[in-house]
Amino acid sequence: MRKILVVASLLALAVNVGACDSGGGGSSASGVSGSKQLVSLTSAEKGKLCDWSMAKFGGYGTRSSCSSPLFSYADQAACVADSPSPTSTPSCQATVAQMEACVNSLPACPTLTDVGSSSPCAALASC
Repeated sequence: MRKILVVASLLALAVNVGACDSGGGGSSASGVSGSKQLVSLTSAEKGKLCDWSMAKFGGYGTRSSCSSPLFSYADQAACVADSPSPTSTPSCQATVAQMEACVNSLPACPTLTDVGSSSPCAALASC
């Protein structure tokens, strides 16, 4: 269970379960280099990844219509501030591509169970 909570915490960077009836959508990639480690992203790259992931699930500040929402951010700055860093998650080796695969594998209203059962999200467990 601890591993699932760690992955869910990392998804704070990438999951806003806002407009659950929207079914996600948008591009399958953020535009940030997929080979970059999450902990080595610049603030601008974190912002781009946040923007992409928030758009996938309804946008910033969207009230959740999900029964068990995971995370929601008012704006990009809040999302970036909550992202992995060398200080907060020094053992994190996950890449942008792995984060994108995790986000793309989740349903429109992801739960902790969805995150824990998604094999693409397992790559984020060290974060």
